[in-house]
Parts: sequence; structure tokens; C-alpha cells
Amino acid sequence: MKPLKYALFGLIAAMAVQAPAFAQPAPNFNNAPPNAIRVLATAAIKPPIDAVMADAQKAIGKPIVIIYGSARGNMRTAILNDVDFDVALLVPDVDVQLLAAGKIKPRPREVARAPIAIAIRGDKPADLNLKTTAGIRRALINAKGVKYAPTGAALFTVRKILDTLRLRPLINDLSTMPGTVVLNPGEYEINIFPHSEIIPNKALQDQGLVIPALQVPADVTASISTKTRDPAGAQALVDFWLGPTIDPTLAPVGMVKGRRGR
Repeated sequence: MKPLKYALFGLIAAMAVQAPAFAQPAPNFNNAPPNAIRVLATAAIKPPIDAVMADAQKAIGKPIVIIYGSARGNMRTAILNDVDFDVALLVPDVDVQLLAAGKIKPRPREVARAPIAIAIRGDKPADLNLKTTAGIRRALINAKGVKYAPTGAALFTVRKILDTLRLRPLINDLSTMPGTVVLNPGEYEINIFPHSEIIPNKALQDQGLVIPALQVPADVTASISTKTRDPAGAQALVDFWLGPTIDPTLAPVGMVKGRRGR
């Protein structure tokens, strides 16, 4: 198989999108080439990883097959249930569980940080203020619904918002509701997701990052399976992501480089 075909295969595989928590498929690599590096990844880092896919495959000399999903949902569950994989791009609290279960090697490396943002779907109120805790509280209470992934990368920020502002009994939580809520004129929905997921979503109006007082950025870490069939290839891929090639792809989707040494 020629390098061009590697790139095409990897790009097609990487087109998977994060499924809602209520309909998360169990990932498998049944159709992956036998020499492929198999990656399970949070959807929060999809745009930059896709952007450097061809370069990554050229650098390691192997095809890469990536399945995207929910870091704390179907990705975590699949690994705990012994799915075969080589590299995971998840979040630190999941890494702790996977390390304890003997599923990944020690010292996951931080590839990038994904700040959490707020977006509006529907008619944005003229007096919307998301720059203060009082404004955020009012906006979530008045929204027709609040949407987030209950097992996604933004979860810690969502919890901080809801608990700090005492909002849980006061909002219409859409996190486990299938489908799309119908919005009438004058109505809006609040979405809380990593900025990297909001920016490319044309159905949403990006309102910028959650304020620092309520912000818990998602650190996206790379770890290697204890059962990888290709330790050298897996390590080469992690090293590539830690290198400079990915850097220019991060800022356009609201991400920053992982902290050195982490």
C-alpha cells in the first residue's frame, strides 16, 4: 500500500464524530489494516489531529486509523472492556482509571489543552451577558435548554458552572435527550463544549470561552496501550504529536499546546 493510500484511509477513518452519550457505539478496528496504528480519541482534539494526519502517517511510515468519541464515555468503556488499540487521546481523570486497570503505560503526555466555550443555538437575546457569573446564571435559567456531553471533555467545566451557580434544579438539562429540541422564535439553547468542537459547528453561534472563574480546560493526553502490537510505532506517533508540526493547527480551533514535560 502506497503512502497516499495510507493518508486517504486515515482521513476517511478520522471522519467519525462524537456520538451523543445516549447513542455511543462501541468502537472496533475490525477493518483496519494489520499494520495500522489504532487510536481512540476524544472528539475535543479532532480538528488538529485530522489536520496533521497525512504528515503523521508520513512521519511514522504506517497508516493511522482513528475513532473519535467521548473521553469519559464510549472511549473509556471500550478500553476497560479490552478493545484492542495502540494509542489513546483522552483526559487525565480517565488516564488514572486506565492506569489502575493496567490498560495503558505510565506517564501519559499532554498533547494539547482545550478551553471550554459557550455557544447559542437559536435567537440570541439582545441583553445576553456571559462575562459575569450573574449573567451566565440568568442566561442558563432563561434558555429553553442547556446542552453538553455528560461524558465529554467539557464535563468538569459544566459541573463547576452548575454547582457554583446552584443551577441544577433551575435549568432544562438536555445532556441525555436524543435529537434536537425545536426552538420557537425568540427561544435559544445554551451549548457548553470544548471550543474546538464549537468553532467548526455552523449550527452554533460561538460566544467565546467560559469565564476564568468557571473554566476548567480539558487537558488532552496521549497514552500507549500496554498491549499494543507495535510499541515503536505507537511511541513514534505520540512523539510526532508532541512535536512542532501540530502547533499551527491548534489556535484556529481554540486550543493551546500541551505543557512541556506533562
